[in-house]
Amino acid sequence: MSREPTREDTGEHAGGDTGDRPTVRRLLLSEGVTAFGDGLWFSMWAVYLTVIQGVPAASMGLAMGIGGGIGLLVALPIGTLTDRLGAREVLLAVTVLRAVFSLTFLVLHSFWPLLVAAALFTSMETAAKGTKVAFVYLLMPAGACMPVLARARVVQHLLYAAGAGAAAWVLSRSDAAPYHGAVVVNSLTFVAAAAVLMRLPHVPPVPAARRPAGTVALRNLPFVAIMSSTALLALCWALLSSGLPLWLKDDTAAPVWIAPLAVLVSSLLIALFQIRVTRSGQRLVGAVRSSRRAGLALAGCCLVFAAAAWPASPLVACLLVLGGLGLHVVGELYYVAARWGLSLTLMAPGAQGQYQAVAASTEGAVVAVGPAFITTLVTGAGGTGWSVLALVFLVCSLPVARLCRPALRRAADPAGARERSAA
Repeated sequence: MSREPTREDTGEHAGGDTGDRPTVRRLLLSEGVTAFGDGLWFSMWAVYLTVIQGVPAASMGLAMGIGGGIGLLVALPIGTLTDRLGAREVLLAVTVLRAVFSLTFLVLHSFWPLLVAAALFTSMETAAKGTKVAFVYLLMPAGACMPVLARARVVQHLLYAAGAGAAAWVLSRSDAAPYHGAVVVNSLTFVAAAAVLMRLPHVPPVPAARRPAGTVALRNLPFVAIMSSTALLALCWALLSSGLPLWLKDDTAAPVWIAPLAVLVSSLLIALFQIRVTRSGQRLVGAVRSSRRAGLALAGCCLVFAAAAWPASPLVACLLVLGGLGLHVVGELYYVAARWGLSLTLMAPGAQGQYQAVAASTEGAVVAVGPAFITTLVTGAGGTGWSVLALVFLVCSLPVARLCRPALRRAADPAGARERSAA
């Protein structure tokens, strides 16, 4: 793993004093506004769609799952547009479309309309993640991208929690008006975020002469393999939101209320430590090391959660769960640092949008199937399921170091990679 390509080498920095405080504040404001809407929507959508809109629970789950999977396919074409049209313009368009598509949930009451709405909404959600990272990378001075992304994640966690708190009030109401109002508020958060994005500096698109083919990121197979492998670490989110509550309820002496408390504590700890931990992944060697640390910590978390089923004492079981939560927080912190470090340092010049689209779609796929996968392991196999999950976390980071060299070579020579592919 030799020296990774930088923007000084490629001349791709947007230029000017784009690392100033007003620019960063606007980025954080945009992130915070959308995070509030996300926390509001994702904390109430299941109840809203089934109870208020009358979609049967089984149909709702199937439509959201299939629609979400279809939506992932749009990420790469939008990533290509990011390189061709400019990152700010594409992110602005995607944010506006998120506002429009979120309102479609107000007028659907059956499977097929919900499937279409889920596909449209998820496509823009996934595209926004990749385009945002590419935009911040091109907008910030060299070395400032990951610290800014880490600060954005801190803001995201705090405002997501605020949105979830607002959703708790909505869920306490029995009439439909607060639910419909919450959907409108979620849409308005995207409008507000778009207004903030309009005040950010323009990032020039990649000139046609230096623009790689529209599928260069997909043809960088080592990069795709790294992103797909490390994306499995994103199962940590479903582990905490889906697996732990069921495990506490059915198989341990610990009270179930520990689960939402764990989510709250996790969010606060991540807000406290994400910036510090992110520094470890800024260089490629550090990002590889962070992926290993994430896998080890999450594997240990699974084994400790499994051990919580043994003691009959609720206090001892709670202590074990809290110990597992500590490992989970460490794993999630290092996973995010590794993900940013790997995806940013392995990108090809002129194809940042494409590469970040691959990163966002691979992670999005894992997030989509995560709840079903985790629930099956935890409820169906018990302690053995936790062991299998621990093994997944341990193994998924093993090929990363070996694949970095060929990924770097293909990123540094996308034209040569295209010729080799044709041959």
